[in-house]
Amino acid sequence: MYLHIGAGRLVRDSEIIGCFDMDGRADSQLNRDFLKAAERRGVTSSAGDDLPRTFILTDEGVIFTHISTAAVVGRVKK
Repeated sequence: MYLHIGAGRLVRDSEIIGCFDMDGRADSQLNRDFLKAAERRGVTSSAGDDLPRTFILTDEGVIFTHISTAAVVGRVKK
């Protein structure tokens, strides 16, 4: 099944490893280091131009989206 994550972007639900809220969690040093390393490797992308609320870890890399973590998880559960 494909999941819409914003700005017309679709991701196969089987590729999703985890969804993480940008509020608070991205402030931890471990997460900042992880996201910086992913950016250096060129495996980050954005689903839209809005301020990201969630980052989604997939088999392919990290996708930033403006859709809330709760909404992404809710879409996966449908």
